[in-house]
Amino acid sequence: MRKLRVFYTRKLGRFVGRCVGLLGVLFLIVNLISCQDDFQENVEPPVTPPEETVTPPVYMLLNGKYKSGVNLTLHEDSTCTIETTDGDPWATTGVFAEDVPEECNVLEFEYQTTLGMSNLELFFMDVETGIDPAHSMSAGQVPASEEWASFSVRLKEYRKNFNWGKKGDNLRMDFGTDPNNTIQMRNIRLRVMNDEEKKEEEEEKNEALNKEKYEQGIKDYLSKEYACHITDVTVGETSVTIQGDYTGEGTFFLGEIPPFVDMFKTEKIEFKIPLSENSFSIQLDRYVTVGDFKYDRLLSKWAVFKEGADVDELVSHARYANVDAIHAKQSVEAVPLKSKKGLGGLINHELLTHDLDELGISSATINIPISNFMHLSEQPGDIPYTYGGKTYYFNEQYLISSFDVVLQQTSQRGISVAGILLIAPSGDAGELLKHPDYNGVAPYTMPNMTTVESTQCYAAALDFLAQRYSDPDMRIAHWIIHNEVDGGIHWTNMGDKPIATFMDTYLRSMRMCYNIVHQYDQHSEVFISFSHGWNIAAGGGWYKVRDMLDLMNQFSKAEGDFFWSLACHSYPAQLGNPCTWDDAQATFSMDTEYVTLKNLEVLDKWVGISQNQYKGNIRRSVWLSEAGTCSPSYEDKDLQDQAAGFAYGWKKINALDGINGIQWHSWFDHLGDGVPLGLRKYSDEEYKGEAKPVWTTYQKAGTDEEDDYFKQYLERIGIESWEGLIQDIP
Repeated sequence: MRKLRVFYTRKLGRFVGRCVGLLGVLFLIVNLISCQDDFQENVEPPVTPPEETVTPPVYMLLNGKYKSGVNLTLHEDSTCTIETTDGDPWATTGVFAEDVPEECNVLEFEYQTTLGMSNLELFFMDVETGIDPAHSMSAGQVPASEEWASFSVRLKEYRKNFNWGKKGDNLRMDFGTDPNNTIQMRNIRLRVMNDEEKKEEEEEKNEALNKEKYEQGIKDYLSKEYACHITDVTVGETSVTIQGDYTGEGTFFLGEIPPFVDMFKTEKIEFKIPLSENSFSIQLDRYVTVGDFKYDRLLSKWAVFKEGADVDELVSHARYANVDAIHAKQSVEAVPLKSKKGLGGLINHELLTHDLDELGISSATINIPISNFMHLSEQPGDIPYTYGGKTYYFNEQYLISSFDVVLQQTSQRGISVAGILLIAPSGDAGELLKHPDYNGVAPYTMPNMTTVESTQCYAAALDFLAQRYSDPDMRIAHWIIHNEVDGGIHWTNMGDKPIATFMDTYLRSMRMCYNIVHQYDQHSEVFISFSHGWNIAAGGGWYKVRDMLDLMNQFSKAEGDFFWSLACHSYPAQLGNPCTWDDAQATFSMDTEYVTLKNLEVLDKWVGISQNQYKGNIRRSVWLSEAGTCSPSYEDKDLQDQAAGFAYGWKKINALDGINGIQWHSWFDHLGDGVPLGLRKYSDEEYKGEAKPVWTTYQKAGTDEEDDYFKQYLERIGIESWEGLIQDIP
């Protein structure tokens, strides 16, 4: 019985325990549910994130205060009709009513035009300073479209660099160079970048970093002091002799660097001569076979390298041929300047001989657009010319009518002529000579010297021109290498490059011309062409001229000096204002922003400094190879201001020993100049090239009648006499 009681008691206990356990679990569940309910009652419902804020576009109209070369019609639907009337058409937008959001950095618009726009330029006008040529960009070509099409360009870096987009700022749009274009535009706006544009922006940043690294390599090379040296390079009729020395441990060799080899990128030098003597003199054949060409080592530079397993180390500066030791194929007399008065851009015109004589011209320039007359395959009327084992072709009639006829007249008069080498990327020769990074917009390209084929083509053109026009009966005495290279992005294009990168290529072109020409004319100089900017970039994406000249000196010191000279375009700071004496940005300081006819003393002082001179003691020439003042209109006041501007400039030119002469630009007014710069009016049916007052002023300059005739301009300039006109430059 006791056992039975114990059994039942234990069983009952287990049962009660289980019940209590179950009740506990139920109690816990109920409490958890209750707690959850309490928790849910105290928690806010989920918050839906706000939609991303979209910055709306900022719309603009072409209703600004200023325009030129256009007729504008603004329609009710805000579409604008633009009719261009000259070769430099532009218009401004209205000013911003408030600051433009930072993220609105893409300009976009819709348009219609059957002709397209050769180059859309944008000037970022500032509420404080107005228009600054340096605050501009080329947006590129706008394709023709008869239907409504869209065009866009990213402005992020320009907005940042120019601090543009503030309340009161606005935009100037230049619509190409066609004087008879009709353009419809609408919905001109600044908007946010899309994903594709953001990706492009990032890729450009990475490319810029690579450019900076390459640029720094060139600058380091120029400033470095090497223990090894190339001391002399002489070029004989059939051989080249290179002398130098080296020191150090390892295996050294003499390396050849033709123009088409980039020594800042090349890891292993292809042509090398082992060196065993610390001081060496090595004689090599002048002509060698490179690919399908017979290459002239006259064009090469030479350096000492230390051989490496993967990369050869440059251990000296590279050295070009000693310019006094180039074999002469012929000799001709120099063409000295008889006066400082010249004429720019000569053409075959019925007034040529009249004006050369009546104006007393002593110097001149003539454009030599190589691709206009050079062909890779024979065309009707071509003459063949063999260079480097390959035959090239030149349009004889073009040469006769454009150059020979003009040069025969100048040669008869003892006029010193400089040919301006220009390369338009057109025709088969132009296509080959087009630099691989040419932007497709600029009228002229830097010559392509990246391949042996293109380098040989350029050398053939130079050799042909040097030989043909070293003839005393139709002589080109000097050569201006391309146009306004401080504005290379516009006038000698090889893409957007840092300054030392650009100058390294430009100097290859200069050296090729100099060495080739000096075989035929040992008196010939090559000129660097630049605008009126000095210590300021004269346009968007341009370089400072003073920085370029400093690099010219550095390259000459490192790689051997040669007689390069200065071809300056010393227009007024504001091209449309002939009163150059009022140029506020042209000061009497070596740090001046601009060099114009007002402050030519800056150039005079620069060429007088020993470190800037050829061999340290020979002053480089200064030609004002494209300079003058304009007549904004044909009203008498404007015509007289133009003449006064020249008179003021002439008094400076004539008094400064460092200025060799002015080659007035232009002979006739020309639509492509933007403003009427000519000594004569437009050569059309209406004006027939009529002489302007400045023509007579130019005629009197340098004669016994100058002083009496020039007196009339003193009051207009605001001075009592010409005394004290020349200023000292500290």
